[in-house]
Amino acid sequence: MHEDIKKQLETFNQQVKDLTAIYRCAASQHSVSENEFWVWYTLLVSGEEYSQQDICEMWSLPKQTINSVIAHLRQKGFLSLEMEPGTRNRKIIRLTESGKAFGEKIVTPIYEAEQRTLARLTVQEREQCVALMEKYVTTFREELDEK
Repeated sequence: MHEDIKKQLETFNQQVKDLTAIYRCAASQHSVSENEFWVWYTLLVSGEEYSQQDICEMWSLPKQTINSVIAHLRQKGFLSLEMEPGTRNRKIIRLTESGKAFGEKIVTPIYEAEQRTLARLTVQEREQCVALMEKYVTTFREELDEK
């Protein structure tokens, strides 16, 4: 491996870990786990309906992890599960009013910080960032699938 690729890979992986740590720290400031944060984030930011399976696929998290988070939030009265008509066992996650209020306290400050962060980049920088990350992930997945 070329020395420059080795250094770039090390820096890139450290940056990915730093970003993960930022989210973990922000979530812990609200006394929630990183996984619970991503459930709140998904349910509140998109405005769409999601099942547990959707969230697993979206964030590449194990089904058991999401099931545990959902069970915990359901027990606290923050959400309910509704069978989706026409499906065998797909349940849509619905936030209760208290769940929405609680979740917004967690997600809103982080989401607003994300938006301010991206606003500090030019449109071209944002597009490049997203495009290059997508290319890296796709190519890395291909490399691993070939082995």
